[in-house]
Formats: sequence, structure tokens, C-alpha cells
Amino acid sequence: MRPLRQGAHVYRSNMKPYLHELRLTEFKTFRDATLPLGGMTALIGRNSSGKSNALDGLEVLSRLAAGTDIVDALDSRRGDEGPLRGGIEGCPPHGTDRFSLGCTVFPLRSEPSSYWIVQFDVTIQVRPEPEIVSETLWGISGHKRSTKNWLERFRHKLLATESASPGSGSIDATWYTGRPGRSPRAPFRSSRLLTSQLALRLEGRNERERAVLTAAEDMLEALRGVFHLDPVPHLMRQYVPGRDIRLRRTAENLSAVIGHMATHDTERFRQLLTRVQNLVEHEVTGIEAVRSDLNDVMLALREGPAITPAREMSDGLLRFTAIATTLLRQGRDLDLGGRDTSDDGKSPMLVIEELENGLHPSQATQVLDLVKQATVDNSARVIFTTHSPALLSALSSEDHKNVVVCSRDRATGLSNLRTLPEIDGYPSLMAQGDLGTIITSGLLEQAPPRERDFSEFDRLMGIG
Repeated sequence: MRPLRQGAHVYRSNMKPYLHELRLTEFKTFRDATLPLGGMTALIGRNSSGKSNALDGLEVLSRLAAGTDIVDALDSRRGDEGPLRGGIEGCPPHGTDRFSLGCTVFPLRSEPSSYWIVQFDVTIQVRPEPEIVSETLWGISGHKRSTKNWLERFRHKLLATESASPGSGSIDATWYTGRPGRSPRAPFRSSRLLTSQLALRLEGRNERERAVLTAAEDMLEALRGVFHLDPVPHLMRQYVPGRDIRLRRTAENLSAVIGHMATHDTERFRQLLTRVQNLVEHEVTGIEAVRSDLNDVMLALREGPAITPAREMSDGLLRFTAIATTLLRQGRDLDLGGRDTSDDGKSPMLVIEELENGLHPSQATQVLDLVKQATVDNSARVIFTTHSPALLSALSSEDHKNVVVCSRDRATGLSNLRTLPEIDGYPSLMAQGDLGTIITSGLLEQAPPRERDFSEFDRLMGIG
């Protein structure tokens, strides 16, 4: 997103806008599904149930929030991200040529004129040329609007498309001014999010315009902070420039990141060493960044008098070290590609698929503890997928409200999302054992409908 024009002003604060939910309105295997996003969200389900599709929806919005063209954002092979899984053509549900996504952001601002909740929805047509055919930005605040519809008095339509001219590269839209009957209308480029273009239309000359600009920036900021961590062990076994200290999604520059931690963030570096020591059976006395004559670095473990470089470490150890480093730093100093933002108190959303991959079941508690530590005080937000019974069993009953079960309807082929406590027969299931045991036995898919009042059990479990 381009900076505001000279003279424009947007309210800023040290609060952290964050994603509250993702709406998969029409996307891949989803229709009218909602993924709630807590401080820690565990997404579970069988293979091919739609978990990766849901995370792809989050990735799509995050890439588009950078303000780049749709094709460049989703199909480009440049940079670490590469093309989206399945590309643009893989986004619409089967038999359609368009897809729709949305999200809700909580800006957490204290100014009386600011919006408490920001909602965003977009529909993109992929053929013949990818372009936006509908986009809406809503804001909910204490600023009352004059309207006969009382439901809309505090809900303002900040931006809305009016008409599209397919193939023209343009789409008309209006924006909110706070004055009845005074909504300006102008053409926007249909090849990128209109919300990212608002700063070119509004100069922030009055309180309402500034509030609209702030709401748009809060939404874009929250989406740009999504970071999909996908450590690739074989890429971590090479020397990397010592200055390359913003962690990439593949963690290929992990050696430089840890080398920087050793001198600039000694407390977290010490915690990382402890975590690694607890992970392995043999004695590890230190973590080092071995430097070449050109100031390139490679991660190494000191094991008594011997040194084991990254090229000799196991895949599981390297992957765990990358995840632990990211979580201990609470998602700071990430390489977000074209979505880079400064670390000025923002709350990143870390996405980690198969969190337990490469780890022994006995380490489930340790990695879960790292996730919880990262999300303390909303410092970061983490969504992860897992198939590990040990990790699921390590979740407390309080954590269950943040477990989202993804399933797929055999008749329609559509994916569904429900929080664990919403599953029919949840209390009776929990009475049969821990979550890992229930998942392993297949009881979750066979959950019976509720026939009795389990409210007292819910209260005892702390989920009432």
C-alpha cells in the first residue's frame, strides 16, 4: 500500500490490529464457512478434509493486501513465496469462475472516531482475466449514522463497488464521508484490491476521512502480517550472508538469524539453547554461528569438544530450531516479501502446517508450550495444523475452544469448520479420554447427536 499523500494524517496508537476470523464464502472446497482465529488456533481434521484450503484462503488475502496485481500476487514464481498452491485457477469452487473471501479485523483503537471492528469481503473473477467484481469494506463504531435501518446505524459501509466493466481493467466504487447522500464515486483499478487504493482517493482532510483511511490500513496491516512458516531443512545446511537476519518462510537463513540473536537478543538465545538441549538425547553445550572469511555464517552445535555444523544435523532438529526461533521471537523480524512492515508493536499471524513434523511424540508438550509463550499478551497469534495425538492430548480443556475441526461432507464434497465444543456429543466424547485418544480411535467422526443437557459438564470443563 502506498503512503498517504502529504498532509494526510491517520491516527496511530500502540494497539495491535489483529485478525478475528476468516470467511471462506466461496473458495475451493468451502462455501459459507468461517474460520475463527484466536490467539492460538489448532486446525485439525483428516487428510484432504480442507485444512490446507482454508489456510490458502488466508494466504490469498495476505498476498493481495500488499497492493500488488492479482496475477503477480497469486501466480508469480518470484520470491520465496512462489505461486499459490493451485494458482488463481485453483481458487474458485469446481464448476465456477470466481471466488469470494472475507475477514474481520479488530483494530483495538481508543480514539472516539475510530472503528472498533472492520469487515472486508471481496469477489474475484478468474476468467477471462483475473479481476475484482465486488469489494466491500465495513466499519462498526460508536459514531451513529442517520438511517431508518437501525442495524446499520453503527455499521458504516466505508467502501463499496458499484458497477464493473468486465475486461476494462476498471470498476466504480463509492466511499463513506459521514454525510448523508454525499458518497463520492470514482473508478478504481480492478486488478488489485480497491481498499489498497483508498489512500490515493482520500486525503484525510476531516475526521471521517481519517477514520476510513485508518480502518483500511488496519485491515491491510493485519493481513500483511500473516507469515506462513514452512522450514525446508536442506536449505538451512548452507552458508548464508551474516546480514540476512529477517527470517524467510523457508528458514533458509536461520543461521544468520540465530547468529544475530546470540549478540543482540541474549535472553531469547539462551532460551533457544535450553529448548534444543531438552530436545536431543546427547549433550549440547552451545549453539554457534560459524563464520567464513566473507562473513557468511552456518549454524553449528557445540557438543563437548566437537562441533556439529548444520549440514550434519537431522531434518527434525533443524525444523524444530526454526520453529522455536520464530516462536521465541514472537514473530518479529520476518521477511514478508512485498508485505514488509516495520516491527512497531504489530501482532503477526504465524501459520505453521504440521507443527509436530519430525518431532518425537515426547516433545509435543515442549512445542505446544512454545506456541503458548509466543501468544502471551497478544504478542503474536499462531494457527497450526497437526495430526499428532500427543500434541492434541497436551491441550487443556480451556484450549479446546480454539480447536477447529475441519471435515468434508461425503455427499456434497464441501468442507466444514466447527470449533471442538460445537461438535455433537462433545461432553460425552471428552468423558471417554483425552483428545489425542479420541482422534486416534476415530470417535470424533462418529460423535452422536446431543440427547441430554451437558451444561453442567461444560461448566466443569470451563467451556460454558
